[in-house]
Amino acid sequence: MFKEIDDIYNYIGQEMYERLPEYWDIALLEVNMDKIDKAISIGASYILNNTSNTFDLDEKNGVVSFSDVDEAFYALYKIMQKNESENDVPWNKARFEITSEGDFSIDFKYDEDFVWYKSLDIDSQEYDDLDIDIINQIETWEGLPETAPRYWKNK
Repeated sequence: MFKEIDDIYNYIGQEMYERLPEYWDIALLEVNMDKIDKAISIGASYILNNTSNTFDLDEKNGVVSFSDVDEAFYALYKIMQKNESENDVPWNKARFEITSEGDFSIDFKYDEDFVWYKSLDIDSQEYDDLDIDIINQIETWEGLPETAPRYWKNK
């Protein structure tokens, strides 16, 4: 379905635009690649008059209309891989931004804390002991602050 990077960017931007309300200033998708081809989380928000709001990528004009934005990000990920090995991870977080003037930007990053978090067995004691505030910070685009303690790096 998606073969070229420009087609992917255009698709993502168009899907966002079609699902946004009539008035907005900036719209963002914050993407966490949880597990390639299996799990992705996408936070969709927009800013209007300096106020942040959310929007649903699977709703258009109040009607359920499923989007393939997740598939577009999977395809983008695969295009960006140098080879198809599991060890070639070009990014695990992406941030796609469009403006009401028609501009867009996309940023990618590889977050080691996110990799560690996603490697945990959800049935483990270590996972159960995780503080929800730490999890929430890891899952944001910004991630954990540089000054945050990382006990898992000392193991």
